Amino acid sequence: MSGAPPAATVRPAVTGRPPATGEPAVTGEYVVDALAALARVPSAVPLGSRTLIEPDDPILVRYVQDHLRPAFLATGATDVIDLPANQFAVRFGDGDGPTLALMAYTPTQHHNLMTDPWSGRIRTPIELGVDEPCLFGQGVSQNKAHQACLLDLARWLVAERAELHGTLLLCVNNEGRSSHDCSRAILDALPRRPDLVVQLFCTGFEVSLGNRGRVDVIVDVQGRAAHSSNPPDGGPGNGRVIDIVADAVVRLRELDAVVRARAEHPELGREQVVPYLVSYEPLAPHTLPASARITVDRRLLPGTDPAQAAAEIAEALAGLEGCQVRPGVTMLPAYLPPERREVLGALDAAVRERFGESRHGFYGGSFDAGGPSERGIPTVMFGVPAEGDLLGDDFVRLSAVRDEAAVLRDTVTRFLRK
Repeated sequence: MSGAPPAATVRPAVTGRPPATGEPAVTGEYVVDALAALARVPSAVPLGSRTLIEPDDPILVRYVQDHLRPAFLATGATDVIDLPANQFAVRFGDGDGPTLALMAYTPTQHHNLMTDPWSGRIRTPIELGVDEPCLFGQGVSQNKAHQACLLDLARWLVAERAELHGTLLLCVNNEGRSSHDCSRAILDALPRRPDLVVQLFCTGFEVSLGNRGRVDVIVDVQGRAAHSSNPPDGGPGNGRVIDIVADAVVRLRELDAVVRARAEHPELGREQVVPYLVSYEPLAPHTLPASARITVDRRLLPGTDPAQAAAEIAEALAGLEGCQVRPGVTMLPAYLPPERREVLGALDAAVRERFGESRHGFYGGSFDAGGPSERGIPTVMFGVPAEGDLLGDDFVRLSAVRDEAAVLRDTVTRFLRK
């Protein structure tokens, strides 16, 4: 970790050069060229049943250390804080006032079937009903547009010798395990506790004030493999795995109805118990499998204990032969209550300045906001829209990238105004 933060006023100005990734500029506009350069670098979770990625996976190490970190250094930023788990933060400001953390993420998890995922190509996709230039590349809406906006912000702060009263932290987060471990590691190592964390994510320029949490509950079923012409009778020790899974799914559906009726948050909605993945082993010709795994999406509201939620599923499946239940990966709920939303004044004002209004909402899935929220840190999400197909092409409008960059610049100057 580096020492005391130097004042932003002593940093030398730099030109608007794009990150040094070995590729030429494409437009001469810094934030666009930064995004195009990053879009050409692989950062995706590989296809397959292993959907989680470690922060020190070679894909992320190369992306962070060989591309993203050098790009920040190329802006002229000098105060880089090394953080655990292959992460870092870039610090600006005089350190005497409030602390604002802007957080961008690196693992790319969607758009896995793009035909040319690392092109960084700019074109106008008329066939998709979009009549303005867009940049294509896997992860550009999920994370790379936000990284480019942070790079643009760093470049601008250095070039303008901006005077910031307080501390600005531009954080690179490698969370790709459906946990909050990377954020916890960042918060433990930062020199200051943030007064506000803005997690940059594709919210369609809505300020997301919260989301439900989720624990994946794993149900392992053990039985006996047999040829389908001579199936086991289903008696004790002779369980037909597929039949046990069918019975388990029925019980989970009944529990889901109970859980949904039990509680509802006025802004986040209801909890749920939904099996979303069933896998069998072995998969062999005319063979009844010897084992199965059911993965259950147990959505959580604030105040629900993930361990107790998993235990409730175990109780519902008690008595089913060969079933073992355990909690898997967990992401906590996040919720910024109305009485604490005054901390959003700078962000709301910046959004209104750009769009005429500031929209608040709630994210339908689970994300990392629950990590800082767990520690009492106000945490919201904000960023460009995601317009591409979940598995197909990923793209972002250049105008949206410019909008996010402008909002972040305005937010920082308002939040850390002298």
